[in-house]
Amino acid sequence: MSGLRATWAALLALPGLALAAGNEPGRAESAASAVPPLPGGGMLAQLTLGLAVVLVLAIGLSWFLRRYALPRGGAIRVIGGLPLGSRERLLLIEVDEARLLLGITPSQIQTLHVFAPVTSRPAETVPFEIASLSQTPESSHVASKS
Repeated sequence: MSGLRATWAALLALPGLALAAGNEPGRAESAASAVPPLPGGGMLAQLTLGLAVVLVLAIGLSWFLRRYALPRGGAIRVIGGLPLGSRERLLLIEVDEARLLLGITPSQIQTLHVFAPVTSRPAETVPFEIASLSQTPESSHVASKS
């Protein structure tokens, strides 16, 4: 816990350290030979470092929430959705093998239809027959001409 406090204290002290380093009275440089420093160079580095820290924290927090806080493999599964307007949408969800069509608005959620449980049955096969050459339309047409 003290390590975390020390890290935060160091991050909060960075702006003061950057300003103190830029205003050292003992610093003497000849004006002719010195290249003028970029204005705000130290502040730019500090801003970049701060942005990197915030991005790393945001990515780490999102990973942590996905990993530990959000439920997985629950009894409710969202199958699909359709936005109807800026704040209204339809959702098709599955709960215990029953499918529900929900209408969602900012003020309420309403069940629009309850579908029967899906039973898995094998697809019906259509018998495939090969017609003989004597029964094709061309052969019957040729036979009627002669």
